[in-house]
Amino acid sequence: MDEVEQMAFTVEDIRDLLEILRQRPEWRAELLGALLGEEFLSLPAQFRGLAEAHQRTEAEIAVLSAEVRALAEAQRRSEEQFASYRAETNRRFAELAAQVRALAEAQRRTEQRVEELAEAQRQTDQTVRELVEAQRQTDQRLNELAEAQRRTEQRLDELAEFQRRAYEEFVAFRSETDQRLTRLERGQQRLEVAVERLQREVRNLSNTIGMTVEDEAEDMVAWVLKKRGYAIRRTRQSAIIDGEVDVIVLATTPEGQDVTVVVEVKHRLGVRDVYRWAQRVQSKSYQRRLSDAGYAAPYMPYIFAMRFDDPALEATRALGIGLVNSRGEQVEGSLLVRGGVSR
Repeated sequence: MDEVEQMAFTVEDIRDLLEILRQRPEWRAELLGALLGEEFLSLPAQFRGLAEAHQRTEAEIAVLSAEVRALAEAQRRSEEQFASYRAETNRRFAELAAQVRALAEAQRRTEQRVEELAEAQRQTDQTVRELVEAQRQTDQRLNELAEAQRRTEQRLDELAEFQRRAYEEFVAFRSETDQRLTRLERGQQRLEVAVERLQREVRNLSNTIGMTVEDEAEDMVAWVLKKRGYAIRRTRQSAIIDGEVDVIVLATTPEGQDVTVVVEVKHRLGVRDVYRWAQRVQSKSYQRRLSDAGYAAPYMPYIFAMRFDDPALEATRALGIGLVNSRGEQVEGSLLVRGGVSR
């Protein structure tokens, strides 16, 4: 019992342990690994795997979309061919109709001629002989016209048969196309369901990781400011100011001046992110929203980033924006914004 009482932690021991962890971030990382285990530490790798699966799914959707466009183009060409064939058929029918009208006109003229010959036959026998000869010639012409009519009807029958076969082939092709489109639509619906499920899982994972990063950002920025001699009055996460400010730290400088430290949290920081954050902090509308929310000027902008490249590091140094990661302060913040004027 005496040994257990000697090993028990007191409140002061816990406070001392917390203070040591704030001063030694590398110890805190080892403690987190021991407490949370490998599953938590492997979350970033799982997140990258989900992102790669999402990219592969988008590539498959693009392939399916290309196939749908190819089918639509084939359908358009078929419709154009059918329209061309129909126009040619109509033209041929018009020609045949013109020929029929010409034959009818010829028939009419022949009948008129027969009437004239009959009248001439009543006048003279010579006219009768001429009418007989004319009748013979007329009969011959009528036989020729009958033969031409027979050939015309045969050609019309052939055209009708050709049109019937073409229509049957078109109907078969249209049916096959509709079936393929139906299969593609079903496949696309299944892909959309899978993508939606993947996006939901990615959002859940992003929210979990984001809350952890904000916690670390709050602790690290406060620790960095304390090392510089600042007194921390209050910290707050996820303050809603013109969108979302990830962390706000109310502090007092070693000279006794109260400042509001606004912290942007990024998993991966680029040059554009740095310039956008600098422009936003120095805008009068943003400062007015901060003031209306109870956060008074002057404002000192900081960025907490899990990863960043050299151009982003140089941009923060050039602008005087503080940069902090899990290892500590990389760029000391010197930009102080008050009333829309920076100095």
